[in-house]
Amino acid sequence: MRYDNPMGDELSPAQLTELESDLHDLKTSLEDLLIATETGAKPVSLRENTGRLSRMDEMHNQSILLANRNVTRNRLKQVIAAIERIKQDDFGFCTNCDGVICLNRLKAYPEANLCLDCQSEHEKTDDT
Repeated sequence: MRYDNPMGDELSPAQLTELESDLHDLKTSLEDLLIATETGAKPVSLRENTGRLSRMDEMHNQSILLANRNVTRNRLKQVIAAIERIKQDDFGFCTNCDGVICLNRLKAYPEANLCLDCQSEHEKTDDT
């Protein structure tokens, strides 16, 4: 689909509707992923018939799974916050400078709450 204003104009109603649909789809996918990985997040059992290396491997795999679940939970929170911003007519505007977040950024990362300039500044301060 071609967009008339990819560089930073306010979103049209059609664009907003499409992005809202994308956010709801993403929310469902993230919730499904958390449900699907719930079993693997349970503590590793200390069965006597399992070797020490096998247990260590299970624990390592579990730690990776738990880290991935944390990333998924954090992204889900961002998606839910973006859906709330739509309801409050604040979606598509930077929460830092109130500037318009460009459509291309929202298409790639619909839960974005910072414009590219503010995101770059945020990342610079995180690196120091």
